[in-house]
Amino acid sequence: MTRLAAHRGGARLWPENSLRAFRESLALGVDLLELDVHLTADGQLAVIHDETLERTTDHTGRIADQTMDQIREADAGATFSRPDDSGFPFADRGLRVPTLPEVLEWLPDALGLVIEIKARAAADAVVAAVATHPVLASARLSVISFDEATIERVRELNPDIRTGYLLVPTQPIEPALVWATEHGHLGVHPWEGDLGIDPLPLLAEAHAYGREVGCYVVNDPERMKHLAALGLWGFVTDVPDIARAALGPA
Repeated sequence: MTRLAAHRGGARLWPENSLRAFRESLALGVDLLELDVHLTADGQLAVIHDETLERTTDHTGRIADQTMDQIREADAGATFSRPDDSGFPFADRGLRVPTLPEVLEWLPDALGLVIEIKARAAADAVVAAVATHPVLASARLSVISFDEATIERVRELNPDIRTGYLLVPTQPIEPALVWATEHGHLGVHPWEGDLGIDPLPLLAEAHAYGREVGCYVVNDPERMKHLAALGLWGFVTDVPDIARAALGPA
């Protein structure tokens, strides 16, 4: 069964990477949550996509230059608005940038988690954060990155963690699949457009290698159905409501 992952918790529906987004996506019946982490100046793991605060909060500055207490002062709902919203309905609602341990403490049983490490410096802290959590023991966790050295570090520290190699758009998939296989990374995750109209030969090759192929970001319901019918391991989406309706009940 193709797994449905809420991209940053459902980035078109709620303020991304917020606990509000994660709770709402859970209620929709997603299989996995996908989130991003950066390391703060005081060594904590902030759940946020960008290396700066500007786009998703009302504050500015680099994550790596600020403490988690400073980052918590930002309103994580201040800038979010959907096309049919009037103004910014999530502003001043108490939404804050969470830490990875906070998300892990909340994470319900049976819900999968995909952690994208955005900065290599965060790898050691991520491994430590998940070391004793049930999401690791139950194989519901994947740690992914565009940076090869980052996932290599994760595997070096804890080979029990399922790791995945994210590919930048237009990056050739087959050489990446070979590299991932040789280095023990279970997943290869290309941009959806690079799968082409017929990804079946690629999926068959991945299956022969014992690798999983997921992709990012799928928001068209017909494409979702197509990829699921071909046996894609999973995909992330900004619209988990549309995806759940397209794929049917979990």
